[in-house]
Amino acid sequence: MTILKAFTRTLLLSASLLVGGVTATAVQAATPAPVIYGGSTWFSSFPVWVGIDKGIFKKNGLDVKWQLFGTSSSRMSAMVSGNLDFAASSAIPALSLMAAGSKSFEIVSEPDSFVTVQGVFTNGEFKDIASLKGKKIGVTYASSGHILILDLLKQAQMDPAKDVMLLNMPTQEMPAALKTGQIDAAVAWSPTFNILQQQGSTLLADDTQFSLYKQFKIGTGPDILIASRTYTKEHPKEAQAFVDSYMEAIAFIKAHPEEAAQSITSLTKLPVDEQLKTINAIEWHDLADQKQTLIETQSFQHGLKQLAAFMLENKQLSKVPAVDDWFNTSFVSHAEIRP
Repeated sequence: MTILKAFTRTLLLSASLLVGGVTATAVQAATPAPVIYGGSTWFSSFPVWVGIDKGIFKKNGLDVKWQLFGTSSSRMSAMVSGNLDFAASSAIPALSLMAAGSKSFEIVSEPDSFVTVQGVFTNGEFKDIASLKGKKIGVTYASSGHILILDLLKQAQMDPAKDVMLLNMPTQEMPAALKTGQIDAAVAWSPTFNILQQQGSTLLADDTQFSLYKQFKIGTGPDILIASRTYTKEHPKEAQAFVDSYMEAIAFIKAHPEEAAQSITSLTKLPVDEQLKTINAIEWHDLADQKQTLIETQSFQHGLKQLAAFMLENKQLSKVPAVDDWFNTSFVSHAEIRP
């Protein structure tokens, strides 16, 4: 099976399991307005978790219902199937669905930038990527980790289809699989990244070694906040309130990282000190930052186009989509921190 087929199969199989679901916006209460959110233990969902915990969404008239998903692909599939109003995702599965022509979602925010909390781990026996030839590598398909390992293998002049065995698995299964020898290397992001560090695994490479990062400072899978086009069209005021709340929560995390870490540990199960390290390890993009990257310079859109071209070159996309068609920057443009 080709890499492109594996990507497509991952997305479509997940979607097929969700098509029969009830749409998230089928029933709307007057006050507070219910919003179905697809979340994860990754950074881009932290503002929603904190916003719920600190009452920010409630203050702005929203009752956010949290649904946890293990992968970006499953969240994107739920969005495509009409079961979510908002979700955080890596841009990787979003670009795959764009290339397939799906217009059910739009990108409304880009909350952060990360490069030091995702990488390739081994048990210490291997010293570099080239030494993994003939070995088994655990990686989540259609993820930023997948992009990273394919790029690192290419830099080492290795063929992912011939020189190594890539095993598709959720990141949470990787620590045990690496410890028992089921895999020889694991490509993981936080919080699994932190767990692997705690168990003494060796970090061979992180996102700073990604070729596009070295050239353009573009990460392997930029984080995005996506929304259902149907939801934003039918409920524009609630959608604006959600983005306003999201921005306020980002500002809270930047201003009060210790308090945010206390809240987020109940989601990630990391010790507070480790959680604080991860919060401080990434660059949070507040409202002013996003007005610059999404509206003034559109540097984020340019970065996604570069990433899409890279994915096409590596046979993970059938074509480079017209990325701009999936952006709705109006909510960031009109966003405000409400009293």
